[in-house]
Amino acid sequence: MWLWSRKTVDRLQGGVMKNNGQVTQRNIDYPADQFLVSSTDLKGVLTYVNDDFIKLSGYTRDELIGKSHNIVRHPDMPQAAFRDLWETIKQGKPWQQLVKNRAKNGDHYWVKAYVTPIFQGGSIVGYQSVRIKPTYDEITSAEGLYRRLSANPSLSIPHKHGLADRNFLPLINFGMIGLMAFQIANLVLLLAGEPASAFRLAFGVLGVIWPMPMYWIVRSLFKPINEVTHNLRHITSGNLREKIEVRGNNELGAISESVKSLQARLVNMIGKFAASVIQLNGLAERLTHSGEEALRNMEQQNQQTEMVAAAMNEMSATVQDVARNAANTADAVTKAEEKAIHGQTEVQNTQMAIDRLESKLDKTAAAIDDLRIQGDSIESVVKLISNIADQTNLLALNAAIEAARAGEHGRGFAVVADEVRSLAAKTQISTTDIRDMIDRLRLGIGETVHSINEGKEQMHAVKAQAESTGASLAEIHIAVTQIGDMSTQIATATEEQSMVSEEMNRNIHSISEQTEGAIAVAKANSQLAAQITNLAMILHSDVKGYNLS
Repeated sequence: MWLWSRKTVDRLQGGVMKNNGQVTQRNIDYPADQFLVSSTDLKGVLTYVNDDFIKLSGYTRDELIGKSHNIVRHPDMPQAAFRDLWETIKQGKPWQQLVKNRAKNGDHYWVKAYVTPIFQGGSIVGYQSVRIKPTYDEITSAEGLYRRLSANPSLSIPHKHGLADRNFLPLINFGMIGLMAFQIANLVLLLAGEPASAFRLAFGVLGVIWPMPMYWIVRSLFKPINEVTHNLRHITSGNLREKIEVRGNNELGAISESVKSLQARLVNMIGKFAASVIQLNGLAERLTHSGEEALRNMEQQNQQTEMVAAAMNEMSATVQDVARNAANTADAVTKAEEKAIHGQTEVQNTQMAIDRLESKLDKTAAAIDDLRIQGDSIESVVKLISNIADQTNLLALNAAIEAARAGEHGRGFAVVADEVRSLAAKTQISTTDIRDMIDRLRLGIGETVHSINEGKEQMHAVKAQAESTGASLAEIHIAVTQIGDMSTQIATATEEQSMVSEEMNRNIHSISEQTEGAIAVAKANSQLAAQITNLAMILHSDVKGYNLS
């Protein structure tokens, strides 16, 4: 039995005038087969809501769980209704009334709420409410009642009672006693001499005799009903171990038998449910651990994927640098190849110039050799002239001697002889000069021939070097061509590698995005596992409310 003050009741109701926001007075219709289920703790804080409750209220699960149940309270609901609710359920009794709830957007929806306490170990640990859709007539009747209650707060909600009201039996007993007293009074009057008819006498005797079996019949009727009520209250409170006795083979016995069958079926069902909840709890814990492990693995994989992606980005940049360098190398090789070809052409031109120079030197050597031969011929002529001059000088001397011998007659001849001798001397001097010149010419020719020969030897060496250079340039051209081909292949391969790297990079980024998606799914699964674990704990807590032993 829970004894709460009016202040506590008002606190659980959320205050006297709880205002949850604007209202639109638009009614939300919903299917009649929907069940809106919720559970709260002793303070009225929501611990569970089903999907139909969430959908109709317009709130999310996170907006509801952990919040006070009055989050859906409509301002049109009178305080007397909630006061009656708390005063009823605090006694461990169920409460059923129509309730007008407010949705998140200000609309409203009517429900027929059935609120029951949740027991564990004989104590109330919370409350659960199951709501269904009321009829139009029920809503109309409730609206009128709630308007009257709001207008006059002193009014209370009326309660209807059936034939099995606990106050009905004392009334019957009191009536039986009154009837018996009346009939006894009639008998006393008859015995006192009062005139009476036979009917009055028979009625008086019957009035005295009839209440006793009638009282027994009523007692035999209400005792099984009270036992059934007692047993049903134990079942609704979660006590399934109470022994149910079936008395008689009549309608009341059939009711007791049905209640006993219900108890047995609930024991079997809840026992299986409890075992399933324990198994579900274990599976939920395993799922939570597996989800956490998978989440850690995927986060580690994501980190590794990010490292690989960074490495791929660096490699892609490096490959692009290599591709650019290969392209630049190919361009340089092309220029080198052009220069090698130009060098080969220049070497060939040099070789041709050397050949032409060698040919000219050969001609010059031949001309110089002819000049030497002609010099030799001149020297022979000079020798001949020198000999002639010597002989002429000798003849002139002889003529002078003969002219001297002739005296005056030979004087003229002597003058001629002197002139001839002088001319012969000059001729002798000239031939000496010519001989000297020929010697110098011969020496110059020799030096020239020697220089020409050395030049030819140097030209031969230069020609050989040019040929060697040409061969080297040819080899360089071949090597440069090969390098160019290889550079082209490298550039092509690098470009393909760059494309492959970019594709791998895209794939890695895709894997990274998929891993992030998988991490999000793993986190969602982890949260789902936590929700399943929480649900298993709630179910386990609900199962603990049933005493099966």
